[in-house]
Amino acid sequence: MLAYYLHSLDPVIFRIYDNVGPRWYGLAYVLAFVSSYVVFLWLAKRGYADLPPQRVGDFITGCALFGVIVGGRLGYVFFYKPEMLREPLSILRVWEGGMSSHGGMFGLLAFTFYYAHRHKISWTNLGDNLVVTAPIGLFFGRCANFINGELYGRITNVPSSPGSGARDGCMRANRSDTHDAGCDC
Repeated sequence: MLAYYLHSLDPVIFRIYDNVGPRWYGLAYVLAFVSSYVVFLWLAKRGYADLPPQRVGDFITGCALFGVIVGGRLGYVFFYKPEMLREPLSILRVWEGGMSSHGGMFGLLAFTFYYAHRHKISWTNLGDNLVVTAPIGLFFGRCANFINGELYGRITNVPSSPGSGARDGCMRANRSDTHDAGCDC
């Protein structure tokens, strides 16, 4: 019988106290935003972006805060947990989890449209440059999905598929997060 990997990774990088400490998911977001900044700045300096290089930091910060984080949280609320609208303050309890990738995409779409209109630059050019940076961020997000034991696929007997002890006992699953991470880049 071939050995297989049983997933038992801790979503917390290190613990400061009890369950308090930086998480891999948070690190994935930071790495995604920093890499987007670096790549977008590189594109702007070479003339591919209508956005001047000195404005790239402001743009990426706005994308991160309003597009990805607010859009992702609101997408989670509207698509998966609409009952949170009955108690609106529960939307702010981000430590309980809940982000939606498609909500983040809608948020980015809205923010880039607003930013382009406000600064009178081409919305499509902003989008053309963002789609170059997005796969890097998606890769980091999929890696965090794997560490958190999320997005597991169908049960399989293929020895190369990792098991996720926290979710499904010792059954191995054809992990969609690892496949998606490879396809994002």
